[in-house]
Amino acid sequence: MVERGDLEAAADAGVIAREQVAPLAAFLATRNAATAIAGPAGEEELRFIRNFHDVFLAMGITILAVGFAVGIATLIDKSERGDGGEVWTLLIGSIVSAALLWGLGEVFSRKRRLFLPSIAIVIGFAVYAAAAAACVYGLAVGLAMPVHSADAVHAEGEGVRFAAAVMVFAAAVSLAALGFYLRFRLPFALGLAGGAAAGFVAASLHAFAPVLAVQAQAGISLLLGAALFAAAIAYDVRDPGRRTRYSDNGFWLHFAAAPLILGGVLGTLAQAIGGDGRSWMDVNTGESGAAPDGGAVPRAVATLAVVAALGFVSLLINRRALIVSALLTTGVAIGVIMNATGLGEGALIAATLVTLGGFVLVLGAGWHGARRALLRQVRPDGVWARVFPPEADDEGVREAARG
Repeated sequence: MVERGDLEAAADAGVIAREQVAPLAAFLATRNAATAIAGPAGEEELRFIRNFHDVFLAMGITILAVGFAVGIATLIDKSERGDGGEVWTLLIGSIVSAALLWGLGEVFSRKRRLFLPSIAIVIGFAVYAAAAAACVYGLAVGLAMPVHSADAVHAEGEGVRFAAAVMVFAAAVSLAALGFYLRFRLPFALGLAGGAAAGFVAASLHAFAPVLAVQAQAGISLLLGAALFAAAIAYDVRDPGRRTRYSDNGFWLHFAAAPLILGGVLGTLAQAIGGDGRSWMDVNTGESGAAPDGGAVPRAVATLAVVAALGFVSLLINRRALIVSALLTTGVAIGVIMNATGLGEGALIAATLVTLGGFVLVLGAGWHGARRALLRQVRPDGVWARVFPPEADDEGVREAARG
């Protein structure tokens, strides 16, 4: 391992230039840290945190961003009402806050490559950029600030304009996150941009085709999730070993796609099974031990079937993000089914958590074995070997872990 002192000695000897010492030392430190935590090939390594120092910086950035918001809110409270002063205050405050956070990105994202602090930065930057864009839209069309527009939204024509404001906000979040990604190459920013883009499409439909948006909500969610899933697969096939930034990009896109896919499929099943137009989670369980409504258990069973299908896909593509996003809905479904057996409140909660936790542990412990069993049937080769990356045998995994 090369230490900074070795680099300084090399500079004294004229082997490298003095100004190269600092960047080389930072590069080698980052590379050594990544190598130290590297695991077997094919694992989803979360490279957004290295040590508690990253957590400490992320906390500071989050507190700073919240402080900006409190300061802006205080100025708005003191601004003149009725002349647009509060909108201008929010606009200027958001632009200044976004600019300051971008400057922090230049330090922590571009120079120091600290991923967890960068995640905090891009979230704050995207929110403030979107707030500024919403203010510009509001000034252009004469829409009052949301906190003062409850009556205006219900007025004739104002509902569409307010829905369009949500569309502008979502578009701004997506563009801001995409710009951050293009500048700093932060994988989380790409996932945020994709998720916000899906929100923009949904908001656009609600703004300009509200009837269609409500009637086809489940199908729209499923299509948007499928689009993000396809984008994630496009990155996955470029890095089947899960070693580079392509894999990280795919991970965050999968994370954004999974709730949309799950919600879309479950919404479609709820319409088919429930028959009353209610949401799949809108079940009447009553008091603990009371029988749920007639459609609750079939919907819960259908939910578990969908989760099982997602688990099958997750195993094939070697991505756990799909399962993680489904844990909440899985827990609710298990609780509905167990509630039908007449368990008391405490026993119901305990049984649900134990069942859900056991499911996660069994799946996690048997992940590699289950993948090997499935891929013996799939026999991936060529491009399919990149979509369904082969699983190393037990000896190969041990060798990779030691190496």
